[in-house]
Amino acid sequence: MNKTISKYISELLYLHNCVIIPEFGGFIGNNKSAVLNEITGRIFPPSKEILFNPNLKSNDGLLINKISVSEGISNIKATENINNYVSKIIQKLEKIGVFRIEDVGLLSLGKDGNILFLQDSHTNYNLDSFEMSPQKTKKTNHLENKIEAITEPISFKKGRKKIWREIAILVPIVGLSLISITQEDKIENMYTQISGLKLFTNSETINNPQNEIKKDIEIIISPEENKNNQTDDFHEFIEKKYFLIAGSFSEEKNANNLVDQLRSENYNSEIIGKSENGLTRVSYDSFVNKNEALIALEKLKLKNKSSWILTK
Repeated sequence: MNKTISKYISELLYLHNCVIIPEFGGFIGNNKSAVLNEITGRIFPPSKEILFNPNLKSNDGLLINKISVSEGISNIKATENINNYVSKIIQKLEKIGVFRIEDVGLLSLGKDGNILFLQDSHTNYNLDSFEMSPQKTKKTNHLENKIEAITEPISFKKGRKKIWREIAILVPIVGLSLISITQEDKIENMYTQISGLKLFTNSETINNPQNEIKKDIEIIISPEENKNNQTDDFHEFIEKKYFLIAGSFSEEKNANNLVDQLRSENYNSEIIGKSENGLTRVSYDSFVNKNEALIALEKLKLKNKSSWILTK
C-alpha cells in the first residue's frame, strides 16, 4: 500500500465527524471553540476533539472506499487490508497493552478489558483552524491604562456657532408647520372628495366633470395574510445540513429498501445523494442544529444502532 491505514483514518477525520474501522470501533469528532489559558496567557485556536466508541463497528463504507479509490484496488481487497489491520491492533493490545494510530492517538487496554483512547495533541482536525497555532497574549494592567474622561469647555465663539446652527435647523421645521396649518382646510376638503368616490374594478374609468381619470385598483393583502406568507417562505429556505447516516449502498434498490424499513420504525429516513465513490447514502434523520444531531446520535447508540454525522 502507498499509505498506511492510519494515514487514511487521519485524512478522513479532517472531513468527517465519524470514521469507523469495521469490526473494531469508530472515532467521533466534536468541534471545540477557542480556549484561553489564563495562567499562561496562551490562546488556543478552535479544534476538534476526537473520541473513540467501540460500539460503532458496522461498516459504513467510508474507510473502505477511501482505501479502494486511493490505492486503486477493489473493495474486497481493501476490506482484507482493514481486517489485517484490526488483527494487528488486537494483537498489540493483548501483548503490550497499547497501539498507536499515527497522527490520531494512542489506544490502550484497560483493567476491565475495555479500550481507552488518548488523542494526539499536535494534530488539529478542525479545518477552520488550518495552519493556526497557539498565540501568546499580553497581560494588561487596567489600573495603569485607565483613561480619564476630559470634558472640553465650550467657548463663547463655539457656543454662538452652535446656536446659529440650531436656528438654521428649526426655521424650515417652523415653516413646514405654518404651511400645514394654512393648507389644512384644503387638505381636509380633498380627503372629503376622495371619500365620496366610488371604487371600480381593475382599470375602470371614473367620470369627472373636467376630465376622465383612469385608476387601477390594487389588491391589498392583509398584514396577517402577508405575515403567514412570509413565514411559509422562511421555512422553505431552511436547509437541513446535518444527516445521521444509516448506510451506503452501491445498488439504489438496497438503499430504497433500507429507507422503507427505517420509515416503518418511525425514522424520517431519506436518500441524501451519493458519496464521492458513487455509493447511495441513506439517513436516519436530518437536522438544522448540530446539537440536535448529536443528541439523536447518542439515542441511536443506546439502541445499538451505528451511525455517523454527515455535514452538508
